[in-house]
Amino acid sequence: MALLIGRYEYSLDPKNRLSIPSKFREALLQEKATCFYLTSGLDGCLYLFLPSQWNKLLENDLQAFTMPDKEKERAYKRKFFSEATEVELDSAGRILIPQYLKAHAGLKEQVLVQGAGKRAEIWDQKSWNSYNKSKGEPIYRMVGKTLEI
Repeated sequence: MALLIGRYEYSLDPKNRLSIPSKFREALLQEKATCFYLTSGLDGCLYLFLPSQWNKLLENDLQAFTMPDKEKERAYKRKFFSEATEVELDSAGRILIPQYLKAHAGLKEQVLVQGAGKRAEIWDQKSWNSYNKSKGEPIYRMVGKTLEI
């Protein structure tokens, strides 16, 4: 299973098509697959999974989605899976972002596609900058005081 890393800046075209980084496309080809899985993510982004990563989520009777509060678990699963879709690459290496997912992430023209380990995330550039400034950088500095990597 490939580790998705790196940060790539793209423009979302007027038809809601988004280029996917060549390294991510190569990982898809290595899996001999034709589509990624795209769904709503947390914190204002979209999640993009390789098929192997998506299947890993579904293993063990969806254990990754188990919560003590079953009402919350059902609500989360309903949103996560109802908004999930298979997205195929076109001949230019782009995927089509459905309107409901574009709205979920507030995607405008400038978009960031970044690796997040077991998945990729798709962010509106301004939303990412705001999130990273308020949450990402402070937590990175705080955790950096306790880790030795």
